Amino acid sequence: MVLFAYGVDGLWRRYLQPESAKGTPPWAGFNVWWGRAARFDKRWVLGCAAALGASLLAWLLYASSRQSLEQYLQTVRFDEANARAIAAFSIGQAGWFVLFLMLASGAMVCILSGAFAGARAKWGAALLGVLLVADLGRANEPWVIYWDYNEKYASNPIIDKLRDKPFEHRVAMLPFRTPPQAALLGQVYQSQWLKHLFTYYNIQALESVQMPRTPADLAAFAKALTATKPADFLRYNVRAWQLANVRYLLGAAPFFSSLNQPFDPAHPPFRIVERFDVVRKPGVASVSRPDQWTAEPVANGQYALFEFTQALPRARLYTNWRIQTNDQVVLDQLAATSFDPERTVFVAGGLPPAPQPAATNDNPGTVEFASYAPKDIVLRSQAPVPSVLLLNDRFGPNWFVRVDGKPEPLLRCNYIMRGVYLQPGPHTVEFRFQPTLWPLYLSLAAIGIGLLALGLLGVAEQRSTRGTNRNGSPTSGNGKHKSG
Repeated sequence: MVLFAYGVDGLWRRYLQPESAKGTPPWAGFNVWWGRAARFDKRWVLGCAAALGASLLAWLLYASSRQSLEQYLQTVRFDEANARAIAAFSIGQAGWFVLFLMLASGAMVCILSGAFAGARAKWGAALLGVLLVADLGRANEPWVIYWDYNEKYASNPIIDKLRDKPFEHRVAMLPFRTPPQAALLGQVYQSQWLKHLFTYYNIQALESVQMPRTPADLAAFAKALTATKPADFLRYNVRAWQLANVRYLLGAAPFFSSLNQPFDPAHPPFRIVERFDVVRKPGVASVSRPDQWTAEPVANGQYALFEFTQALPRARLYTNWRIQTNDQVVLDQLAATSFDPERTVFVAGGLPPAPQPAATNDNPGTVEFASYAPKDIVLRSQAPVPSVLLLNDRFGPNWFVRVDGKPEPLLRCNYIMRGVYLQPGPHTVEFRFQPTLWPLYLSLAAIGIGLLALGLLGVAEQRSTRGTNRNGSPTSGNGKHKSG
């Protein structure tokens, strides 16, 4: 499309809007133009004519060999019906090529000959645009997919539960090897829910839809919470879910007993919110696409929506914090059993030590969401003592925080999360994403320099034009011709 725009611009300047074309009669004779055409234009027209003739001859020969083509296709394991369809499609595509080559070449010859010059220039540009759209539209029609968005983004009882205040929790798929008879949920989750429904309903997941290059901090955080021994697999995953605010998990229902097995039976951290099956959507007789599956609550369904009750809330106040500027020490401690994320938070400097004694976090205060947008989060807190407000969203240099309207230092907590220090009392805390304006300034400067350069070129062209008459001979300062 960009090359097409440049081409039309060049044709417009040279052939559609020249000074000499304004007085020419419409549809000037081809012979008249050919007699005064430039060498390049003549060679281009002759080349197109040769290419068109060769293409037409090749297509006729190809079409006459249809029977041989069908017989060959049958020798390479295509049945008769498929061979006939493949041959017809192939010959038809070659024919379309010849047709559009003829139309495009004809349009170009008309433009070169001045048929669309002057007041008719817009029709020449429109003709080329119509040919481009028609050719690309016809060629790409088999790959254009039409969706009924009401059907594609139709919710279900499981999605309804997850999209209720989605900013307060994250969702993840159980990382266990799913039995073959229960693998359908994983396919639907990866191809439809995670990529489409979660995005549509603003449901936040632990998994990333697309991240070809994982940032160094995310990679280090994930590595620190990845078990190196099979015996630690569940414990490390539980800690990762806890730190990342993963309150809901999806998986096969029989995993329920395995999830709670290592914990105190009197206080199991996992519970089943809803059991369900993956079934065809209403009105779908035969499933041909992944989006035609949905979730239906069933008392003894083979899948389940689990709630992890020990997940940290999205926002929490801490009266006990540990200053640690060594990132590797923090990463080593995140999965350690000696670290209790519910009572203590790591802070990468910028704070005084926590007041003593601070052995417990029994009365840390309250914090709730006033509003949530991806780039602007407002919280209201009540801190009875000096506290650190932890927001379990990723830390970044373009995030800034204000407390009661005043800027405060943004803290990096638990290696990768955001936080801010609060004095006792009620506060309104706003986390706002504000990228640096330097790229904008550089872009504006580049645009300004470009406009200045264009202006200078325009002035230079005007001065050059004043010094030359229409016939190309120089003029004197008073506008009279110099004597020879």
